[in-house]
Amino acid sequence: MTYLRLLWIAGAIVLAGCAGRAVAPSMFLLDIAAPTPGAQTKPGDAPALVIDRVKVAPYLDEAGIVYQTALHRVVLARNNRWASPLATQLTGALQATLENTVDNASIRRSGSNNPGAALHLVTHVDEFMGHYDGHAHIGGRWQLIDADGRRVADSHFEQRVALSDDGYDALVDSLSRGWQRSAQTLGQRLTRLLAER
Repeated sequence: MTYLRLLWIAGAIVLAGCAGRAVAPSMFLLDIAAPTPGAQTKPGDAPALVIDRVKVAPYLDEAGIVYQTALHRVVLARNNRWASPLATQLTGALQATLENTVDNASIRRSGSNNPGAALHLVTHVDEFMGHYDGHAHIGGRWQLIDADGRRVADSHFEQRVALSDDGYDALVDSLSRGWQRSAQTLGQRLTRLLAER
């Protein structure tokens, strides 16, 4: 009887230990465009274009991935998180795509050794989430600011990318593709703007 009781207690402890373990969160990174051959070769007189850190809406500035579940409700995932701050990932992916797209400017990150005459790209992201309509929603605005602080150009951007499957892997894939498309469109616009200056 004592042996069975000890066996039962040991089994209960093992089960309690398993039930008490926290599930490790899944961590996600956005895709970053690989440099294309010759993307770094810029004309010697190419203007400097400084990519300021992307600003995200306060509700997106969290570790968890955001999903809109109803017209007026968004949820923050507890176990599906960004592996590094979302603003950092968006900035890195934007810079990489612009380096591949804009061939008439020297692309630099804010905080590096930037000349005083540099143009600054300021980007705000207001939407970057899954949506109950089965799409990844991406939206925001950008501004191109000259060395005197004057706005040279600005525009809104918006992308809706269908999810290929259920789950956060598919969501992050769609968010990555949507962000890259937004950055490519922006790069084409910047190329035209810089050519006119």
